[in-house]
Amino acid sequence: MTRPLRLSFENTFYHITTRGNRREKIFYSDRDKEVFLKRLKEMFIKYSMTCYAYCLMNHHYHLFIKTTKPNLSQGIHYLNSAYTNWFRNKHQIIGPLFQGRFKSILVDADNYALILSAYIHLNPLRAGIVKQLEDYPWSSYLDYLNLRKPPITDPSFVLNLIDHNTLKAIKKYRNYLIEYQDMKDPMKESYHRIALGSTTFIEKIKEKIDQEGQRREIPSTRTLSKYDVDTIILKMTQVLHIERKIIFDKKRGNLNRSLAIYLIKRFTPLSLSEIGELFKMDYSAVSQAAKRFEQKSEVNDEIKEIVQKVITALKEE
Repeated sequence: MTRPLRLSFENTFYHITTRGNRREKIFYSDRDKEVFLKRLKEMFIKYSMTCYAYCLMNHHYHLFIKTTKPNLSQGIHYLNSAYTNWFRNKHQIIGPLFQGRFKSILVDADNYALILSAYIHLNPLRAGIVKQLEDYPWSSYLDYLNLRKPPITDPSFVLNLIDHNTLKAIKKYRNYLIEYQDMKDPMKESYHRIALGSTTFIEKIKEKIDQEGQRREIPSTRTLSKYDVDTIILKMTQVLHIERKIIFDKKRGNLNRSLAIYLIKRFTPLSLSEIGELFKMDYSAVSQAAKRFEQKSEVNDEIKEIVQKVITALKEE
């Protein structure tokens, strides 16, 4: 059977949904949700995406995101794979965690951003999990109310559609959700579950579909990320005042090498095998090295400070 066409373009808004296999739970605990959000933030950085709304439910999740490059599939694949691997190891389960391919719908943000974000945030209320949305910590609603620092999402885009005064916009947004808490699924208005938007927007999407023809997905490139290996290595040499050869030294306990592996895995779209080729390692060793370094950075303040210095330098690039 032919896989459905997935459209992936630059500077495009999407509504993403992914459900558990056989509609089973994808989150057993709050800790599971914490890890998922951590991987989600990694995806946004690694693939240069912006999130405008999200909601984690026990059996599925929703995302309202914008891609700057045509790398939607790569990003969601990274997110789902990274979380699945952690989840399987944590809970000692086998088999697929998610139900088939994720669902993506292109969104006319100018006309549907407010509606879509509200629908996503209302999930816990519709499910009867909470009586007040402020009591649910696993969505971006608290970001919109400016009640969580730092926020994962960028609520300014949606709030500015309501009012350019932030405080007024927050109040109006809260009232909007109260007024429309029984809203129907806006995706039912979409064009063949491919795009949601105005007539003009849909016509543009139809033209793009015609141009794509029967192609599956737009192929990825090797320049989809803001960062690359050379930039990361250069910043490390500058910040840490070390020579490049020290980073690639296979000496046991070389933290500089582990830091480089961790940063390249986190900030670039390179696969584990490709990173392994750089450092003369097996792909599984790359995964373990990055994981061990991440764990060390979480408990060692000195390592954490070094990581932050290099990341800060990268962001100034």
